[in-house]
Amino acid sequence: MKILFFGSSEFSVPFLEEIYKSKHNVLLVVTTTDKPAGRGRKTAPNVVKNKAAELGLDFVQIEKFDGSFFDRFAGLEPDAVVVASFGKIFPGKLFELTDALWFNVHPSLLPKYRGPTPIVSTLLNGDKEGGVSIIEVIPEVDKGGIYEQIKFEIEIDDNLDSLERKSVEFGKLLLIKVLDLAEIEKIKPYPQDEKNATFSYKITKDDLKINWDSGAEKIVNRIRAFSPKPGAYFIRKGLRIKVLKAAVLNGSQVNAYPDNFKIDKSGIDKNKKNGLILAADKKTGILVRCNNNETVKIELLQPQGKKIMSSVDFINGYRLEAGESFE
Repeated sequence: MKILFFGSSEFSVPFLEEIYKSKHNVLLVVTTTDKPAGRGRKTAPNVVKNKAAELGLDFVQIEKFDGSFFDRFAGLEPDAVVVASFGKIFPGKLFELTDALWFNVHPSLLPKYRGPTPIVSTLLNGDKEGGVSIIEVIPEVDKGGIYEQIKFEIEIDDNLDSLERKSVEFGKLLLIKVLDLAEIEKIKPYPQDEKNATFSYKITKDDLKINWDSGAEKIVNRIRAFSPKPGAYFIRKGLRIKVLKAAVLNGSQVNAYPDNFKIDKSGIDKNKKNGLILAADKKTGILVRCNNNETVKIELLQPQGKKIMSSVDFINGYRLEAGESFE
């Protein structure tokens, strides 16, 4: 089939490569314009544009859908349009200009987690199962019929990075399967169950700060959901420190550590304060009290402007002591 491809992120690239390697023909790659990124806000080359150029494919970068793009789109006459993390809503007029089949790669088991951050939502909620859906693109975002889905297990150590890799590895093979079947008219979409629809949302800076008044599992899930980037963080002495890996300590694990910080000079039970550092040493690592007397063990950290380091290196380098508290 002749394919028109829409994508604009790192997630898009493997899908473009997989179509390129298949028997299908990429007519045009559509991606977004280069945008400022990083601390210096320097313009970063679009990764999809770079990959298209590397593969010798025609591409166009757009800021918005305008008349010139509609004209070009109408003249292409693709058999199928594939969307993988494009980041823009398609105007209704675009669907009127073609009889092509539309396919969208969505990294969740729809109708679960419609919207912009399905992988983050999967981790935040501590799901044990993830997946990828290939759906029909319609004007209503993520509501199209489902062509095919694939499920996979989520491990306790999976984070945003690893779960995205899983979604890509399973998803790119599923996409080619669907395209091959669609070419010979052997697959049709079936409607989503609207009663079970849930939604993901755009992440804000507030979502990244660790709330030590939450339960241990919820805190660890938040750390997994934003690791390695953008990174969930806490504040210590005015310094923002990201946590990239942590674990929940349960039962006998917690009881194995002596507690020497019950009462401070003011008579306040400091152990009731969430965010309290219960232990900070080479043998134990960093243990932090959170809601319901639960405990989180921090394993990997990244202080602002520094490299990723182990808990032991952080203890040594930043003179962390039990009895302090994280904000």
